[in-house]
Amino acid sequence: MTNTNLSASARTFIVIGALSLLVATQLSAIGFHALNEVLTPAKRESWHWATEMQFYHSLGLILLALLGPRLGNPRLLTWASGFMVLGLLLFSGSIYLGSLGVPAVGQVAPMGGSSFMLAWLLVAIAAFRAPRP
Repeated sequence: MTNTNLSASARTFIVIGALSLLVATQLSAIGFHALNEVLTPAKRESWHWATEMQFYHSLGLILLALLGPRLGNPRLLTWASGFMVLGLLLFSGSIYLGSLGVPAVGQVAPMGGSSFMLAWLLVAIAAFRAPRP
């Protein structure tokens, strides 16, 4: 990348993505080691799926922050990053809580999935609108 100066929002989203990767790693280990005998097989599968989605979308968040200067639409990418964070909280967060027996929290997981999809759609729009060489 030619521009090594990151905007404040890009730095913020990189920090959020990195911390989310840290948390996903911890939650994956907890699910495997500490909760293996506590969770039913179906809930263990849900827990695993939540950590996997958290890993993918945390990396996506970092990627968005780094690609932002190349795509040239900071406002659209900031919105995409915001929806990515919202998806992390609603999707993965609700699945973690639901797996641990917190009632009715799983109802917000689809909103988190929709947030992820909207984030990626905004990225596609930003890439489509990016200046041509």
